[in-house]
Amino acid sequence: MTTLSKEINCLMAASRPFALATVIGHKGSTPRTSGSRMLVRQDKTIAGTIGGGLVEARVMEACTAMLDVPCSKVMDFTLDNEIKADMDMICGGGMTLWLRSFVPPFSQELIRTYQSLADLESKRKKILIITRVTGGRPGDPVLVSETAPDQAAALLPKTLMADISDFRFSGPGPFRQFYGLDEYMVETISPGDTLYIFGAGHVGFQLGRLAHTVDFSTVVIDDREEFADPDRFPHARQVLAVPEFASAFEGLDIDGHSYIAILTRGHLHDQTVLAQALDTRAAYIGMIGSGRKRKQIYANLMEKGVDRTALEAVHSPIGTEIMAETPAEIAVSIVGELILERAKRNGAPAA
Repeated sequence: MTTLSKEINCLMAASRPFALATVIGHKGSTPRTSGSRMLVRQDKTIAGTIGGGLVEARVMEACTAMLDVPCSKVMDFTLDNEIKADMDMICGGGMTLWLRSFVPPFSQELIRTYQSLADLESKRKKILIITRVTGGRPGDPVLVSETAPDQAAALLPKTLMADISDFRFSGPGPFRQFYGLDEYMVETISPGDTLYIFGAGHVGFQLGRLAHTVDFSTVVIDDREEFADPDRFPHARQVLAVPEFASAFEGLDIDGHSYIAILTRGHLHDQTVLAQALDTRAAYIGMIGSGRKRKQIYANLMEKGVDRTALEAVHSPIGTEIMAETPAEIAVSIVGELILERAKRNGAPAA
């Protein structure tokens, strides 16, 4: 949803119908997992994806067939031999999708809800989107944000809020809850993952170009203004020229959705950044360099009281081993490792 809310607002402003397809369940080998979303426009163009291939084409057909009136339906798609052949898949599986159509005229409440969603997402807030469905017709979604968890909850059944209270903003989703004749769809929207790139040199430049293509928001930091130039990183969320790396973490909001790549131009700078990175809640910390360099930096930090266990969790040398040599190849190896670590954190099964 994070990448779709702006498009939703644009379509509503233009009074154009559209549909949303959300994976709410999967089993076996499937192209995408629960929570994957796709927006389908009236002309069958899309934003987002649920995995491509024939199954996506079938979902697109089902969505466009719903654009006469606002409605909601849950559909199961089994990856049978035809679909598996189209997707070049060997193992079977199944996907359950929630399809919802949005047809003008849109209510002011619905417009305000999606404007609020886009605003909360831009502020990197965790959000629940709860939609009541009665008789196949969806109501306007209710947003419950981590900054005001009880403000909108008054509009929802107390039993529903009690059922989801144990995993608000962090538990499973999306999922369905039934209360009498009403069905509630609960979606969990978490902040996107941010990659903090310390060092805007050759490797940092290539990493900044590549990371956004796999849905990492990037923040680039360097102590050289000519390298920390926003024009060099047009896709970055932020580019910072800091006075020195010793103060590079000031003002950064590094949380469990943050990844840190340490790629500065020298060992001492890398050590300075690593020492600060270890005091954060980052999901991943990686540092470029040889085994010899790593050994020396680790020894220096342990002399200063840094725990060995914390250092052993650092990915260094950074990246997957693909015999990379050029800056672009090294960036590819780093992104490969980032994708793997993100998948593990999101609960992807081991290969």
